[in-house]
Amino acid sequence: MRNARWGVPACALALACASSPKPVQKVDDSGLARLDESQMQPVDDARVEQGRAQDTLARSRANEADAQARLEVAKTERGVADAQLKRALAERDLLKRQYAPQDQLARADEEVRAAQDRIRAADMKRAYLERMVQVAQADRNAAAAHLETAGAMVEQAKLRAMSAADVPQAQSANGGAIESRLAEAQVREAQLRKQAADLRATAVDAYNQWQQTDARVRTLARPEPLPVPPPTGPNSPR
Repeated sequence: MRNARWGVPACALALACASSPKPVQKVDDSGLARLDESQMQPVDDARVEQGRAQDTLARSRANEADAQARLEVAKTERGVADAQLKRALAERDLLKRQYAPQDQLARADEEVRAAQDRIRAADMKRAYLERMVQVAQADRNAAAAHLETAGAMVEQAKLRAMSAADVPQAQSANGGAIESRLAEAQVREAQLRKQAADLRATAVDAYNQWQQTDARVRTLARPEPLPVPPPTGPNSPR
């Protein structure tokens, strides 16, 4: 399951680590006191979006932790499936040594095949959940990038509001640097969102293949695993 088909290009995985965002240049807030309510509205709106971005990042971190926890459960289930196969093989070998009737041997062979199917399903489930951990990490990176974008938009809004009102403090800010920083943040955010979307698309494929295999063994007697949701959009309910 962890073959080239579902592999993530190294450049994509490294995207979040490459070229850390530059610090956002801060505009002197003291000039905001000169603005009336209507002049402050764009700044307030930008700050509201910044708060939403902070909330989204917190949720994405929680989603990442949940994805990792589901993966750990799947690893445990894989161990159970392996133990079931070993037990089925041992029971079949014992029946062969005892020259058991053919009907008993046939049932033992069937149980071995069923245990092998459960292992294949467990491996596919684990591969899917490993991919979903990557999706959650990509969502968290995109959320962090959006927070950077929102912060740059706040500084842009402050500078524009003060410039429009001829506030002296606006003269000390480097408007070109602020616009450039915002543009860089938006490009980086778009790249990270695309990475998350690409990973989610491959997770759908992994999920469907796991479900097809699991459907063949779902009625076999075994402990019921915890339900696992299909891949959905970022920050979706778990």
